[in-house]
Amino acid sequence: MDEPHLLYTIGHSNTELPAFLALLRQFEIALLADVRSRPRSFRFPQFSSQAQPGEQRALSPTDRPVARAMLAGWGTALGARRVAAEALEREYGLPEGTLRERAGIESVVRASEHEDELTLAFAAAQGAMHGAEADAGEFDWLLATSESFIGHPSLGARLYSRLLLRDSCGVLDVGGACVGLLNCFFTAKALLAAGLAQRILVVSADVHSRALAAGRVPGEFGGLFGDGASAFVLSDSGREDSLPFYQLGEFQFGCAGTSASALAVGMDREGQVALTFEGEALARAAVGRLGRIIEDLELRTGLQRQAAAGFATHQPNPRLVELLARQLDLPADMFPPVAKTCGKLGASTCGVALSRVLESQPDKPPQRGPIFLAAVGPGMLWGGGVLVA
Repeated sequence: MDEPHLLYTIGHSNTELPAFLALLRQFEIALLADVRSRPRSFRFPQFSSQAQPGEQRALSPTDRPVARAMLAGWGTALGARRVAAEALEREYGLPEGTLRERAGIESVVRASEHEDELTLAFAAAQGAMHGAEADAGEFDWLLATSESFIGHPSLGARLYSRLLLRDSCGVLDVGGACVGLLNCFFTAKALLAAGLAQRILVVSADVHSRALAAGRVPGEFGGLFGDGASAFVLSDSGREDSLPFYQLGEFQFGCAGTSASALAVGMDREGQVALTFEGEALARAAVGRLGRIIEDLELRTGLQRQAAAGFATHQPNPRLVELLARQLDLPADMFPPVAKTCGKLGASTCGVALSRVLESQPDKPPQRGPIFLAAVGPGMLWGGGVLVA
């Protein structure tokens, strides 16, 4: 069956020419057809067929090919210590079976005393750069995200120095908690499409085990989390060394008001962790929203979830991932079991899951299905996207 194609429509109204062209680049439009009965505009002559030659060339996207965000390399790093569910239950004073039986957690990975967000981020970045055969001097931007890192200089600034990136490399620290990696991907795609970069390094890193230790938060919450990092090298498709692997496709984002107060994490005036955690309400809302994200992406892209190579999603806990798979009528093994053996890794859950899906893919593009991304964060911020071969 042939791959479905999308047909976009656009009107210029009173839009300035640079903004109009930026919109075409944002959606990777390769051909623009003028279907107006009268292809001219007296009020906005830049959109007339009689426009000056330079303006005509500017209006033709085929004269200025839209850069596509190609995935060139990836890497992950997990905490060096693995803690079994039974040990976690004793540590947090939980009844036997709370984590393994009810939540489906078999173990979590934790950072050693010599590891933190920076060391894990650096290790993941080195892996991604090695896979992409890229060195530090090639990057135009570094995008970093973490829900656990607190302090200044920021994680992005410290990682920039640790990697010895070039002086002209821009740095952005991106928020969003569990949605942070998807926010980074969307930002990277926009930078590449706008011609502002040729290579971008995206990194996520979280160390939850210290802030969410026993005695600071309830075990039903803290016992779910692990420590890890992920990294991805994204390249402009126009680079001579760009490989025909996966590219970033459609993305969508939003915020759902329902159950937005079910999870809130912060610091109180005494510097202690302040937590609001309504587990059952949050679980229902998260699974429902993740399902809708994937269904909406199907409608927007014409890609079928049954044809997917895998799903790199937020994983509240393994039992809820199983529930999500059943609701979508999909095999559970389409969702890499990150939370089951590593725990929740914050923004890096999607990153580690995506890396595992990518590692399982064949070498030939026609054999690769799309990869769906979906995440939900505190306040019911949500995001979704697809990678296409």
